[in-house]
Amino acid sequence: MTGFESKEQFLEVFNRFWAKAKEQTEVMEKLAKSQVVVRFDIEDPEVHMTINFRDPGPDGEIGTLTFDSDVEPEISVWSKSEITNKFWQGKLNTTVAMARGQVKLDGSVAKALGLLSKIKPLYDIYPTILKEMGLDSMML
Repeated sequence: MTGFESKEQFLEVFNRFWAKAKEQTEVMEKLAKSQVVVRFDIEDPEVHMTINFRDPGPDGEIGTLTFDSDVEPEISVWSKSEITNKFWQGKLNTTVAMARGQVKLDGSVAKALGLLSKIKPLYDIYPTILKEMGLDSMML
């Protein structure tokens, strides 16, 4: 499995991914109704990524992506970057990954599982971003 080479690479991939994801207005509207803040604590490389569906961002929109935010999350998810890569391609069985300790979750499991069903359409965007960036080696 392949993770990210650097924090900079991770940031570039996810900034591009989130810009495309925000174009999926139906998905974003469903996520905005959740009013949840999720922080992803990633290792190898170390990155702290927060997706905030509670507080409006600088552009007034709900659904901001930030790095190293001090906003308190309702849900925190820990994994290594290779697992994050697999997750966003829709290739990770989250329940099995949690049982194996590949993913650790703090916060409401029910709310986290509810989000999983809402974000499924975004799984098609992520591999497209990898391909556009020439990161074919990260595709599963």
